[in-house]
Amino acid sequence: MMTMGFMLNSRRTSLVVTGLMIAATVAAAAQRRVPEARVDSKTVPVTIALKAGADTYAYSGKASCTHAPVASIYGVRAEQWSVEQSDGAREAMLTVWHPSSGPDMFSLTLSNAGKRQSVNTVKVGAAGSLQGSGTIALAREGTGGTFTINALGATGAKISGTIKCDAFTAAIAEGGD
Repeated sequence: MMTMGFMLNSRRTSLVVTGLMIAATVAAAAQRRVPEARVDSKTVPVTIALKAGADTYAYSGKASCTHAPVASIYGVRAEQWSVEQSDGAREAMLTVWHPSSGPDMFSLTLSNAGKRQSVNTVKVGAAGSLQGSGTIALAREGTGGTFTINALGATGAKISGTIKCDAFTAAIAEGGD
């Protein structure tokens, strides 16, 4: 009889453990949905006022603005900022690198009504490919800041203006260099 009682208790324990594992799995699955909700909480108010050739790119609304105090580009340690805005047919993407030594580098792509303008000043040694030229400056304002851009795009079009982020959120590290 002792053995029968032990077997029943073992089965009950197994059922309880199985039930707890199922509950933990369900809870974990529910928690996996949280990052999707965080994507929207990572957007901040942004104002874009750029002129690219004869076209203007104006936007005021929410977009992603991130900052990584320690990042790397082609093996060089650098501070990094990124702005990503998209609303269907229009898209603006800016990444700025501030190396501990050397000039700031950036890449900017604007797509508007089927037209695309880009500039890329990111080059470290033999790594990277220059497309156009230009300068960028960041004026910090509280937790955000305004980028002032003066560049010539890859097609020779002048690109100038500002991108203002009300705040920068923490960048999520990605693998690679």
